[in-house]
Amino acid sequence: MPEDVKEDIDVEFEEVEVEVEASKSDELKEKAEKLKAKAEARNEANKEKLDETLNKSKDVAGKVGENLSKTIDDTIIAMKALQKNFDSRYQGYKETAISNKISIDLAETKDFYYLQAYLAGIEKEDISIEATNNSVTIKACFENILKKIEATEEDPATLIISGIKEGEAERTVSLASDIVKEEITAKHTNGTLFVTIPKRVIPKTKIDIE
Repeated sequence: MPEDVKEDIDVEFEEVEVEVEASKSDELKEKAEKLKAKAEARNEANKEKLDETLNKSKDVAGKVGENLSKTIDDTIIAMKALQKNFDSRYQGYKETAISNKISIDLAETKDFYYLQAYLAGIEKEDISIEATNNSVTIKACFENILKKIEATEEDPATLIISGIKEGEAERTVSLASDIVKEEITAKHTNGTLFVTIPKRVIPKTKIDIE
């Protein structure tokens, strides 16, 4: 084969190889671009799903936090109401004494208060009861033993032990609910005063909604 023809064939062969290599390179490059595009699309889709999941988690966390905050607020409100009721009842039953205290028991039902006072040695004529819309006051006078002894200057009486109250005694009990003072009843038996105090029933009014 002539040398010049051989050279031409070699040149053409080399050009073909270059074209083939270039073609392969372009094909690989195109595949690489497609793979890259798919990967980017997949990453974008995953990112969107992740963002959606995070947003849902934030919404759930927000609702949980809101519900928890509401529960805590409701609990605080309930505790404050309970404390207010306790303080009100404590203040309502607070006792006021001027000189000596009269020993009492106090109980209640839905409709009544019951007050029992211990007034040993006191006649019912020497006991007085006064009432307002939400309080009851008991007054009595206790006598010293010396006043019941017929002592003389020649034979005077001396007090050795003083364990019983003496003089004017008063006990006022403030009540948490209003009472019907006109319907209070009292019984005095064997040195014990028992007082029945009706609670005032406040009627409820139904409000019409327009």
